[in-house]
Amino acid sequence: MMPARFPLCAALLMASLSGTTLAAEPLSEVERQAIEARIAELEAEMGALRQQLQTPENTPSATAVLADDDTGQELEEAVDKRRQLERASAKNPYAITTHKRNYWFPLSYNATPNEGVFRDVNDDSDADRAEMKFQFSVKFNLVEDLFGDVGGDLHFGYTQRSWWQAYNADASSPFRETNYEPEVFIDFDNSTSLLGWTNIHNRLSFNHQSNGRSGELSRSWNRLILQSSFTNDDWTVVLAPHWRIPESEGEDDNPDIHKYLGYGDITVAKRVNDDNELSLMLRGNPGEGNLGTQLDYSWPMFGSIRGHLQYYYGYGESLIDYDERTNRLSLGFSLNPLFSYGGLER
Repeated sequence: MMPARFPLCAALLMASLSGTTLAAEPLSEVERQAIEARIAELEAEMGALRQQLQTPENTPSATAVLADDDTGQELEEAVDKRRQLERASAKNPYAITTHKRNYWFPLSYNATPNEGVFRDVNDDSDADRAEMKFQFSVKFNLVEDLFGDVGGDLHFGYTQRSWWQAYNADASSPFRETNYEPEVFIDFDNSTSLLGWTNIHNRLSFNHQSNGRSGELSRSWNRLILQSSFTNDDWTVVLAPHWRIPESEGEDDNPDIHKYLGYGDITVAKRVNDDNELSLMLRGNPGEGNLGTQLDYSWPMFGSIRGHLQYYYGYGESLIDYDERTNRLSLGFSLNPLFSYGGLER
């Protein structure tokens, strides 16, 4: 440090002794180089001091900022890719666009079957605890960018979930229960981030759900559902509060359904080892002491087929059993993964 500093000090000392200033006398080339070298040293020292003042707790490093920018860009690209693929599927008359999860469980065991309701289906036999359970769910795009630059894709969706007494030959293998769920909804993609979480998707839907039966076995209701998805790396949280559209007393098949299914669903999902997926859904009315939980775990098997394990405990698995506690373990296959191009399907 001293050799670079000495020529500058000597020049300043000689100027003061001679009663002149540096501005009054042009600098030599050696003096100019010494001053420029010293300025460069001071700038380097100032940079080092600034880095010491910045702590990891208060200020992210440049590497971290770049990593966050890269993650956000990848997420936006993934969401956009999914949207483009779905639009291409909607325009292809030979393609079907998936909506919620599609699965088939050839082994589904319910430890607590609702015998009273099954007697109304077949009064000669008991319900088997082992049955098949499957869900089929598709959607169709009606209008793209309904609100222009704001977006808003209008869709029609249809989901059907069935519980089939396939192994109950004594009862002629009837379908114990089928729930039909048509809905019209508007999707909005988003990229707003807060505290590490990014709101990637919002949906407003008019949803009808019924079991297609009459008399004492009839179950149905209409709802407005606001669904919002938030993601943080390999975690996703889906909040889906709903509001039941009121019905007259004479038309309401299940006036107390809110006491068991509550006012919405919460789903937490985690991607494990890149391709395996774990999710937990919670619904119910804690104030009434009635809850329903569904745990799903799926993993890739071959092609687009995934192995799938599902466990449901509590109220609200099906409409016919909305007020009966279910304890069911199912094993089988599913098609569309939860984490498909940055989004989450329930």
